Amino acid sequence: MNDLSQLFGGFITEPLAGYKALPESLDSMINQACLSLLDSEILIEDDFSQRLPLSVAKVKQPLPKFEQTFVIDELTKAIKETGFGPHFHQIIGLFGSIMLNLTATEAQQAQVDAWLEKDIFGHFLMTDAGGPSLANWSTELSVSPDETGMHQLKVNKKWGIEAHDLGFVMLVVKQSGKPYPITLMLTPEQSKALKQDKVGRAYLDGVLQLGNVVGEVKVSPDQILKKGGMASVNRFLTLVRPRFVKALMHHLLWLDKENRLDMDAELKTNIDFILGFADHFLAQPDFSIHSVDQVLALKFASNELLANLVASNKVKSFADQRDLLGFTKMEGSSYRCFFEIYAKQKRARR
Repeated sequence: MNDLSQLFGGFITEPLAGYKALPESLDSMINQACLSLLDSEILIEDDFSQRLPLSVAKVKQPLPKFEQTFVIDELTKAIKETGFGPHFHQIIGLFGSIMLNLTATEAQQAQVDAWLEKDIFGHFLMTDAGGPSLANWSTELSVSPDETGMHQLKVNKKWGIEAHDLGFVMLVVKQSGKPYPITLMLTPEQSKALKQDKVGRAYLDGVLQLGNVVGEVKVSPDQILKKGGMASVNRFLTLVRPRFVKALMHHLLWLDKENRLDMDAELKTNIDFILGFADHFLAQPDFSIHSVDQVLALKFASNELLANLVASNKVKSFADQRDLLGFTKMEGSSYRCFFEIYAKQKRARR
């Protein structure tokens, strides 16, 4: 193969190929987007060998079932009639509930239930002021406890959903000497001790506000969410990412219904493919080695479709354009989706 766009675009299109052939325009969109993401390290160090064909997954594990997914699916259907705005917070809250089911101990879950009964809601803080590299994160947990057994936690998170008005918090942090992040759950009292500010204009017709959070608190080791380990995170993403993408596609259908988007046959075909793949994926009962790559590729395809709509002037208002571009960064930017798949296959190609 001497076409670089197809060579690197294949990292995204191959995981999507198990459903049916991609529409030509979506395939081209993905190939060109992958080409634009190539950085100096790839251009200098990649051996430009063919991608290895996807092997049949030898090990499959049943995905856990959650009552929340039924509610999420019903809310997602409603987006076609009302837009994402009226349902956004409830859907994101249900995503958080699934994550807690996968990662929280019984004692931690009981604590959450008690807060929810008092109408104290959870927030998830991931994006760090130190940038995308974990090594540079500013949010850090001290390795050694003090004389009381507590650890010092420095917090510097940005762009969290409704993070200007925190209840309890699920917070992703780094710890010196560990190559992967850990997740802590902060109590409402600890959350109140942190400085919280709105940042930027609201999204989705004023429904969605982002915020920054800075400060220091002391935490105990039993606040770490660690049930299930890293495998739980991957299972969580396979459950929620396709549903998030479906919500975005239904939002596009609503924008068209409200005459806020210029729909044509090509766009409708691309939306139908993305929705069809999401449904096809969610119908699979098992989790395999390919599941994470498939949902990363699906989010990449969604991102590039949304960005293309804005670039081609099919979205009529500035506010809707900003919403759609914002969603290309949420739940996985194209950059992160591509490089996670590429890095995994890069090791196998050598």
